Amino acid sequence: MKLFFKSVLQQAAAQILAGVLLMGFVFLGFAIIIGKFAVTEIDIQKKSVLVLNLNANITDTPAQYGPQDLMLEAMQGGGNQSLHLYKILENINAAAEDSKIRSLFLHGNLIAIEGGSGYAALREIRDAIKKFKNTGKPVYAYTLTPNLRTYYLVSCADHLMMNPFGDITLNGLSSEVTFYHGAMEKFGIGVQPIRVGKYKSAIEPFTRKKFSEEGREQIQELLDDRWTSIINEISENRMFEPHVLNKILENSFHFKPAQALKAGLIDKISTRQQLVEQLVKIGVEDKESGSFRQIGLVEYGESQSIDKQMRSKKDKIAVVYVEGTIVEGESFPGYTGSSTIQRVLSKLKKREDVKAVILRVNSPGGSATASEIMQQAIRAFQESGRPLVVSMGALAASGGYWISAPAQQIFAQPETITGSIGVFGLLLNMEGLGEKVGLTWDRVSSGQQINPFTISRPKSDEELEFVQKMVDDIYDTFISNVANHRNLEKQEVHEIAQGRVWSGSKALDIGLVDSLGGLGQAIETAGDLAGLDIYEIEHHPKEMTGIELLAEVLGKDLVKARTRSLAETQLSQIQHQIINLRAWNDPRNAYVRLPFRLP
Repeated sequence: MKLFFKSVLQQAAAQILAGVLLMGFVFLGFAIIIGKFAVTEIDIQKKSVLVLNLNANITDTPAQYGPQDLMLEAMQGGGNQSLHLYKILENINAAAEDSKIRSLFLHGNLIAIEGGSGYAALREIRDAIKKFKNTGKPVYAYTLTPNLRTYYLVSCADHLMMNPFGDITLNGLSSEVTFYHGAMEKFGIGVQPIRVGKYKSAIEPFTRKKFSEEGREQIQELLDDRWTSIINEISENRMFEPHVLNKILENSFHFKPAQALKAGLIDKISTRQQLVEQLVKIGVEDKESGSFRQIGLVEYGESQSIDKQMRSKKDKIAVVYVEGTIVEGESFPGYTGSSTIQRVLSKLKKREDVKAVILRVNSPGGSATASEIMQQAIRAFQESGRPLVVSMGALAASGGYWISAPAQQIFAQPETITGSIGVFGLLLNMEGLGEKVGLTWDRVSSGQQINPFTISRPKSDEELEFVQKMVDDIYDTFISNVANHRNLEKQEVHEIAQGRVWSGSKALDIGLVDSLGGLGQAIETAGDLAGLDIYEIEHHPKEMTGIELLAEVLGKDLVKARTRSLAETQLSQIQHQIINLRAWNDPRNAYVRLPFRLP
């Protein structure tokens, strides 16, 4: 009995302690929320250095904090930071004209989560940094072991320094696709593909064990175009001729600090303390920290936001983000829903203060039906007589191009992947799997109707013909829309379609986009088309307010956040693939999307 009471008391004490700790974490999380969203005046001191911490994932869409993110900050002192591309550009441009900002300092290593920190976005940031440099203010960068994306960005600095323990690896680009066909054969799962366009390779992972010639050709061309663009940009800033840099990389792609310095890839080898001493010389020493006087880009942005609240403008240009796979219904993280976009555009159409819309597209496509519903909403907004301009991010292909075609102007970056004008469908057959595991099917039908979407057997020729005609009709709608909106002959579109993907620079040559440029150029053009000199930018979806975030935290279970083991990371990836199944929700099982993401 004594042991029983001791056990009960121990369990009770443990539960009380757990409750106290949980409440502590909740209050700490709330404190972080308040800290994030509290509007406080930020004093920017003279001779400050603006610091851009690159240990982040740069996204097109404004950051959407969730309860797990906040618990991670509360329990670990931080997590993977997300930076909104527009805010980075806006703050660098503001700092260029700010007399209190002496220079710009970049450090850290970029993270790329699900297409984040794409090269199209990085080019826009590089362009903003170049404008900053043109004001006469120096740009410093410090690196340890930069990945290719990071080095591509920091190579535009005036002074690029590396830690003596660092290294650089510039070993090119590679795209690896998992092919499931062999595994599906072993499990007895059959696939009957339906497609239009010889380059529409999105079905190949399910029907082949390696790339087709056409699939390999288009990926190789995209990688070659992107690599050439990266080499040219790095060469321009590091004062190389592109062929010289190519020659250097042919001899070796891995460089220790002394080798990188000799090759001209960096300017100096410095410890962190030596770096601080150098930045103190060009700025002012912060007596409290012993470092240089500085302000982080996020803090600087908050000071600019406060200033904007005081001088808000009446006329608005709305930036609507289509990021991730296009699906029917509502948006959720990593996916953009047709119902969500339709509702947003409908509300913007009714608002007299919204004079133009920018559609920022960073999507590999998805459901054909959802893409068409979005395009209908876009055309409905344009009926108001107000301009709609598309700014393409890293990806605007298949369904991403479907929704872009009606725009008055389409901007892309040279690295953008676009086109992929084609349609496919997959018809699964689980009969073999059923025989292996003892599954059987029975049916009751009325009439003589075909059933092309059953998974219990292979499809008949009649059923395959029915689905092929449906896919052909969708493809015809796709190329007809492109021809009408892009002022091209239908046969011209068919020749450049076929499901083939193009780089932004090639898309300009064949008439799929109007200009090369980023979000900034698209906004300027929308302002010109709307006849505006002064306007305010608003974003959809917007960043959550503190109250909205508190409501979400209180409405969901708090997830214990901690560093994950390798096994947990692998399980998380499998879970992500399962979540991806939510994207395959087209009612006609017809899709306009890419099968791959490039590095």
